[in-house]
Amino acid sequence: MRFLSLGLVAGGLLFAGCSGANPSSGQRALFRIQNAQYIAGPIDTSPRDPSPAVANVSTQNNDLFPGVSNKKISGSVGPNSTAVLVGLQGDVGHWVVPVQDLDQNTIGNYTFSFSASFSPLTPAGDAGNLLLVLRATTRDGQVGPPYSQAMQMDQPRIAGALVISLDWDTEADLDLHVQLPSDGDAGVNEIWSRKPSGLPPATASTAPTVDAGMQAGYLDFDSNSQCVIDGRRAENVIFPTTAPNGRYVVRVDTFSLCGEATARWRVRVFTNNGADPVLQAVGQSTDIDTRFPHGQGAGVQALVFDY
Repeated sequence: MRFLSLGLVAGGLLFAGCSGANPSSGQRALFRIQNAQYIAGPIDTSPRDPSPAVANVSTQNNDLFPGVSNKKISGSVGPNSTAVLVGLQGDVGHWVVPVQDLDQNTIGNYTFSFSASFSPLTPAGDAGNLLLVLRATTRDGQVGPPYSQAMQMDQPRIAGALVISLDWDTEADLDLHVQLPSDGDAGVNEIWSRKPSGLPPATASTAPTVDAGMQAGYLDFDSNSQCVIDGRRAENVIFPTTAPNGRYVVRVDTFSLCGEATARWRVRVFTNNGADPVLQAVGQSTDIDTRFPHGQGAGVQALVFDY
């Protein structure tokens, strides 16, 4: 591979932890709830009183990535409930969430709802099998039985003959654009969120197979799409076994900052399943970057290289 040029380059990325956090604040907990009372110590999972019980819990998606924020969780609890204890099994603390309104679907029950986040340090991959525990409580301290909800933390994998990777440090919606050497749509073949495969447009006689699509290169994930925060903050264009020879142009499009002030990003290029990048560029997105068109060819140039 021959390096040609770098696009906009700024200071290094910052991925900071919370090593100095006060243990009573909940900032050391892997699971955190906005505007809720924090209680140090893991949530109790032993059998207690049969009521009040958690009737149901809605999490929509239990396949997550470390660092996810604004995760909406809601549900219903039985009569006389005034609050819900919530925490990850084995975490350093748990939370108290008050009930809200009468459940319109079940007479006597109450609803609850909250927004949660997971620390970037939450175990992922094989160690990412997590158990969210909820228990309803009454005003006089009676605690009902535990309700458990399994969750899985995934870790994005970077492996292939050629992998072009984008990651960033805030909950913005950034998009990776990779222009391939071969011709494609209107003379340009570009992989991005609206064209996630390097295959040319299909016709009635040339419908591609799944395997053909994989070999042509593909975008693995559109992270934080439309500001629906998933916590991943990473996108990869992957060529599993082979990649076209020629010149590649890599761009970073700032679709939206999603309320963040900036987003510092990093683009890396990996080859032959290597753990270390052969090329890297860093930059920073600001509000100005969101004001340009977001179609094919959008974004600031990060890297150009020959493969």
